[in-house]
Amino acid sequence: MRLLPLILALPLAACTKSDDGPADTNTPDIVDEDSDGYAPSEDCDDTDPNVNPGADEIPYDGIDNDCDPETADDDLDGDGFGHAEDCDDEDPSTYPDAIEACDGVDNDCDGEIDDAVGDLWYADADGDGYGDPDVSQQDCDGEGLVADSSDCDDADATVNPGADEVCNGIDDDCDAEIDEDDAVDVSTWYADTDGDGYGDINDAVVACEAPEGYVADNTDCEDSDPEVQPQATELCDGIDNDCDGDTDEDDAADAATWYTDADADSYGDPDSSTMSCTQPSGTVANADDCDDGEPLAWTGASEACEGVDNDCDGTVDEGVTPTWYADTDADGYGDPDNPTDACTQPSGTVSNDGDCDDGEPLAWTGASEACEGVDNDCDGTVDEGVTTTFYYDGDSDGYGDTSLSTDACSAPTDYVTASGDCDDADTAYNPGATPGCDGNDYDCDGLTDNDADGDGFTDDACGGDDCDDSDASVQPDTNGLCALGTTCLDVLTGYPSSADGTYAIDPDGLGTGLDPFEVTCDMTTDGGGWTAIEYAADLAFGQQFTNGDRWQYLPNDFTFVLSDAQIAAIQALSTDGFQVYEGLCEHVIHYYYTSSNSYAYAFGFMFFDGTETPYGVASYAPYNITVTQDGCATNGGEGGDPALSTLFEIDSVLVPVLNVQSRDAGDVRNPGEWFGSTLTDYPAWLR
Repeated sequence: MRLLPLILALPLAACTKSDDGPADTNTPDIVDEDSDGYAPSEDCDDTDPNVNPGADEIPYDGIDNDCDPETADDDLDGDGFGHAEDCDDEDPSTYPDAIEACDGVDNDCDGEIDDAVGDLWYADADGDGYGDPDVSQQDCDGEGLVADSSDCDDADATVNPGADEVCNGIDDDCDAEIDEDDAVDVSTWYADTDGDGYGDINDAVVACEAPEGYVADNTDCEDSDPEVQPQATELCDGIDNDCDGDTDEDDAADAATWYTDADADSYGDPDSSTMSCTQPSGTVANADDCDDGEPLAWTGASEACEGVDNDCDGTVDEGVTPTWYADTDADGYGDPDNPTDACTQPSGTVSNDGDCDDGEPLAWTGASEACEGVDNDCDGTVDEGVTTTFYYDGDSDGYGDTSLSTDACSAPTDYVTASGDCDDADTAYNPGATPGCDGNDYDCDGLTDNDADGDGFTDDACGGDDCDDSDASVQPDTNGLCALGTTCLDVLTGYPSSADGTYAIDPDGLGTGLDPFEVTCDMTTDGGGWTAIEYAADLAFGQQFTNGDRWQYLPNDFTFVLSDAQIAAIQALSTDGFQVYEGLCEHVIHYYYTSSNSYAYAFGFMFFDGTETPYGVASYAPYNITVTQDGCATNGGEGGDPALSTLFEIDSVLVPVLNVQSRDAGDVRNPGEWFGSTLTDYPAWLR
């Protein structure tokens, strides 16, 4: 506060008349000791005239010159910092901790002008205009620095956001990606699906490095086939194997060689060839023509007699010129001593040399020898094999003596062609005579006329007992029977037309063991040859067991027409057998059935050789026994009726059945249990 205005004001105040009335004459005098015009109540230091409310504050003297505590003595700019701290106390924007500004002033009084203020600048060590984001500072002018912080490698001026990406394994354009597909030197790669090293031009990608399955070469014309690519061998297969745009060119590896066939004989000229996958017109696959202007000549052709080297061996008509032979007698056969070689037949010649006498038209090689005094067949002998043997016939009966013969073209007197007369002095003896029964050989066959087969037994035509005088093995035995075979099958074999009936057989052969005996033969059923083993009696229908002795065989075996030895002999020669056993019944379980013991009480059989079968249908299987009718299963009043019987069909060479047993046909409590069998109606058959 200035001092002068205060001093002037004081006298004015003293001279001013009060409007309130007369002056107070009792007001005490005010002492202004420093005479600065300010009363002590206003003057903060009335001893110093330089200190009063009207004085100017003198900075930094440590005195409140204007008596105003609000007037700073050392913070003239009022920025809250005194002269000791404020580096410019006249500038309120300059004080410690003020924000440094780019204005050429040390705003924050740190002794530095324009430090730590301004824009953020980045080091550009490589001088490419892009700064290192990891090396920065604030600066007012950024001298030597750059404002861009996008350099990803500040040691390499070629690496920065403005650089072109190249394929070098470096992020050249600082986009955090290396060797992207848009690199300036990126390569184009082509899919190599078939793995042959050549790619498909229609399936491409760009990249610095080849992706898996891609190659730089795009010249594969078929990328699904590794055998098709530019370095492949061209083949004749309808495919452009080497991708040159052409298919099956003439230089294909397997192209065939074709030879010109100018004469169209299907054989080619070895000196005129071309390579091609397909046959050019006018060519063939072989080079076998030695003269392509002659259609009759080629290698392998048959040489013909025509003045041409047909077979291409360098010689004409070799080996094909025929030899002709003179045929003076015109019999079609030539003289081997008079030949001529020529392609065409000369007159008066033939192609064969089979004439041994070219002056005799009846003689040539191969002719039939005739009985005419000429060597017709040219074998050097006359009339051989064509003469007739004639026999002297002394009794003129038309048959000659075999010991008196001659060969001639015609019969001499008293000679005939028939021989075999065993008495040429008696017309009753000759091969054509009727046999007699007086022991003489009238028909000259060397045998007595009443024993034609020479077995020593007189023919039955002469009243003898030889039943087959044409077979010496068939003759009567000691019992007078004449067996025709060992069994019925043997008879049928020797006499295929034999009918069913009774025949004499001798199983152990003529003159040994058994005498021949008669049997019934079935020569028709199932091929025939069956020998009947007939029963002598039936098993009478009645109570067979009366003392509870069931489960046993009948006390007596069945009887047969033939003897046991005869049956055994027939059976020994047989391989097949058949018999039907008919079981008549009355209240007897002949073939019993219940749900609990299915067929448990069936009959048991004893065969001729003593073989016994178990009971029941299951046990019959090994013996080929089948139940074809089960009339006795009712266990009721069958009364022996055949219609209500049980039939057993037995297919076994063990037949005939010798005896039977029943498991339930002898209950003493039930005397009505009867059974029997019509054995005579059902013989056994062996073959």
